[in-house]
Amino acid sequence: MNKKVIIAIVAILVVLTVGVIGFLMLKEEPAKSLNIETASNILANSVPFSEMATMYITSDLLEGVYGINPQNVANVAGKAPMMNVHASMYIILEAVDGQVDTVKTELEQYATSYEQQWERYLPEQYELVQNRKVGVVGNTVYMIVAENAETLEQEITK
Repeated sequence: MNKKVIIAIVAILVVLTVGVIGFLMLKEEPAKSLNIETASNILANSVPFSEMATMYITSDLLEGVYGINPQNVANVAGKAPMMNVHASMYIILEAVDGQVDTVKTELEQYATSYEQQWERYLPEQYELVQNRKVGVVGNTVYMIVAENAETLEQEITK
C-alpha cells in the first residue's frame, strides 16, 4: 500500500475512535421525575376538580375498578367523579422500577374502556374523555380527563 492510503486510513480510524469515545462519555441527563403529591394538589385545586364532587382514587381501587395491578404501583393519587354526570378525572401512578410500560399499558386500557363507557352518554363528556392526556414522566404515569387537560398537563410536568 502506498503511504498516503495508510495515513488516510489511520486518520479515519483516529477520528472514529475519538468520536466513539466522546459519544460514550456523554453523561445522560437524569430522568425528570414527577412528585405525585405536588401534582395531585395542583390538579385537585384546579377547575374542574375543585368545583365538582369527587372521590379519591386509592390503591384499593386499582385492580377492581381500573384494571391496574397494584403490585406494579408504588404510589397512587387521583380523583374521580362521584356521579356519572361528569367524566373529568385524573390518576397519577408511580410505577415500581421496571414496570412503567406495564402500568402505562394498563392505564391506556382503562382509558379505552372509560371512553367506551361514555360514548353513548352525554356527548360533551365523551369528548372530554376522547381528548384525555396520558403521559409518562420518569417512573410516573398519569391520565387527565378535563376540558383543560392540556393546560393541566403542562402545569404538572413543567
